[in-house]
Amino acid sequence: MRTRFLSSLSFQISAAFLMLVLLFSAVSIYSLGSFQRQLAYDSVVDIAGRLELTAQRLHTQAMNYEQNAPRDYKTYYRDVRLYYQDLISHVEIFDRVVDDFMHWDFRGEMEGFLPWLRPNVGSGVIEAIRDLENTWSEYRAGLFSALGPDLDEPRLEYAAKHNLANHNLLEQATKTLTESLRLWAAAEHKKVLRVSLLLVVVAGTLVTLLILAILYVRTLAPLRRTITGIRQVADGDFGRRIPVGGNSEVRQLTESFNGLSGRLDVLFKLIERLQRGNDLDEVIGFLSREFPELLRIDWIGVVLLSADGVRARLEVSYLDGEPERSSEPFFQVQGTLLQKALDDGTPFHVSNMHETANANPHYQFLRSLVKRGLHDAILLPLTPQTLTPIPAVVVFATRSQGSYDDAHLRFLDNIALLITHSFGRTVRLVEHGRLAAIGEFASGIAHELRTPLSTLSLAIDYFDRAAADEKACKRIRLARQESARMQQLLEEILLYAKPISLDLQPLSVTELLERFVEDHQDLAAPRTQRIVLEGGQSDAYVIADRDRLIQILVNLTQNACEAAPEGSKIAWTLYDDPRTSSVTLEVRNPGTPIASELLPRLTEPFFSTKPSGTGLGLAIVRRLTLLLGGELSFSSVETRGTCVRVSLPRLAATEGGNE
Repeated sequence: MRTRFLSSLSFQISAAFLMLVLLFSAVSIYSLGSFQRQLAYDSVVDIAGRLELTAQRLHTQAMNYEQNAPRDYKTYYRDVRLYYQDLISHVEIFDRVVDDFMHWDFRGEMEGFLPWLRPNVGSGVIEAIRDLENTWSEYRAGLFSALGPDLDEPRLEYAAKHNLANHNLLEQATKTLTESLRLWAAAEHKKVLRVSLLLVVVAGTLVTLLILAILYVRTLAPLRRTITGIRQVADGDFGRRIPVGGNSEVRQLTESFNGLSGRLDVLFKLIERLQRGNDLDEVIGFLSREFPELLRIDWIGVVLLSADGVRARLEVSYLDGEPERSSEPFFQVQGTLLQKALDDGTPFHVSNMHETANANPHYQFLRSLVKRGLHDAILLPLTPQTLTPIPAVVVFATRSQGSYDDAHLRFLDNIALLITHSFGRTVRLVEHGRLAAIGEFASGIAHELRTPLSTLSLAIDYFDRAAADEKACKRIRLARQESARMQQLLEEILLYAKPISLDLQPLSVTELLERFVEDHQDLAAPRTQRIVLEGGQSDAYVIADRDRLIQILVNLTQNACEAAPEGSKIAWTLYDDPRTSSVTLEVRNPGTPIASELLPRLTEPFFSTKPSGTGLGLAIVRRLTLLLGGELSFSSVETRGTCVRVSLPRLAATEGGNE
């Protein structure tokens, strides 16, 4: 464990960072100490400069005294108070500073001076200090000899002559010391710069090169091999394996990549097989045999919802790679885990089916899995958002408790969209085949019924002309109405089932809608209703088939008139939104609102909220709208009534004019 930690990328990067921090700290500490020493050296030079200035003041003081010697005792005693005291203060300064230089202890002259920090000042400075000490000793002895033994009445005139006679030696000694210290301080400053530069450049370069070498050998080279392998996988070479090497993190990355490559290889083969599968039973059988390489499976099945969305049934299932032939009844969907999975739209894990089924007796489907001896399951929903024609749930289950952990769930969640699209394609093909067969069957029946229905209509017309009895006439009229309704139903079935050709051209939506409202008031006349156009003008154009678009408007207007009360207003509104590049035609009627749970079913074939409706009108409208590249939507509330919207792709008026 310790060896693994020492070889890990995190430790190596931390160690490299620590080395750089230590190097930077060492340079910083050295530079800071050098800066402090340089300040101290500069202060020492300043002290020597002040001593040189004091020597000049002794000379200046002696000159002034000689030029202004006292003329009487009164003046003499004044000079004793002034000149003599000033002279003694200069002497004390020289005594103290010379002693500080002799012992290299300047605590009395500067704050923060470290007496143990005694630098190597060099022979020149030492010689200058000794020369100054000797010169000052002789100068001081001569000065006090000139002042005489009586310090109450010192001989100031003799002292001034002594200072004038010997000032050159003292000033030269102090000047020599100051100059020597300045040269020494400058040399020390250059030395500090050279050492700091050497530390930064040489040590920093060596440490950096060492770090780069370690990172390259232990990290970059293995990463480069991994990147090469990733590129090969990106080029389609699934199953590529990379030699495992490097530190712990790179090793983990390589091992994870090898596992990913293997899974991609298996998954690619699975998806390829799914794409080629047109039979749901065949696809599920293939998954039951091949998918365990990615996810453990003892049982797999597909649950399809009924048209009303209330019930579901097990369409196909495999146990231990073999198909199950048992006939399952319909299961309840509302309030079950199947409904929860479909609502969430993500893989749903049932970790303990036995306890869940016992706690919820209405979970019929879950109880059927428990009877098979299964304990752990994942529900993978196929919803209309995944392009399936009908909602469905793919169920993976195992006999072992806790077979699916977080890693399995994350993996399945990540590939859920891909798997569901593939399943959705298979379900779509199955559903489309079923619908195609139904459509062909319905078209054949409609064609077969048209001829006898026409014969019946002719017979009804004959009996209508010949009948004289009022009751017989009433029954004949009822037969004629039912015959007309059957004829309309057959026409709608043929229209819904047969292929539709379109004559697409640029159309002005405003012009078409205005003309439609003006020409089709007769649709509202039987119930004393009126059709109006609300909203402003627009220059919006669409690419559409004029006849098919008018057919959509007629169908929607008829539905609105039938749903609205007598004498009401049927309002058409045009919404032009260039930002979304769409044009929306909306028809609104003030009739009784439609329940929200019924709105999604309005376009289902043969579903109608009207007792006499065929249930194909809105299904045809939806089909025509989709063929025109548009969308059909519904809303129904108490305050606005029922609104039906047809949204079509917008074409600029200038483009429409150029067409």
